[in-house]
Amino acid sequence: MKKIFFISIVAFALLSCMGSSPQQSLQSRLFGFWAPSGYEVTVLKIDKDSLYYVDEYPIVAVPYQFAGDSMTIVGDGDTIVQHISFRKDTLVMKNQWGDVSCLVPVK
Repeated sequence: MKKIFFISIVAFALLSCMGSSPQQSLQSRLFGFWAPSGYEVTVLKIDKDSLYYVDEYPIVAVPYQFAGDSMTIVGDGDTIVQHISFRKDTLVMKNQWGDVSCLVPVK
């Protein structure tokens, strides 16, 4: 009985370790609709490989690459690298020039 209990604990621990990586967890927290902190108007939608500025017309998918804690966006000949972090539910994006954007989820 002790042997079965021990094996089940080890199996559970191994399966827990095989879960999503910190990068996947950070990126998956990005998915959804976002508004600037203090506003309720959605300006940005992020999914697994693109972001959309939903307050502009026409709405165009802007592809991004995610590596570590950074999102790289290439558009209109410019490359923008956003360092991604969270303060509770608030998405904090800081670009390579030091500009900071704080966005809250729209539910």
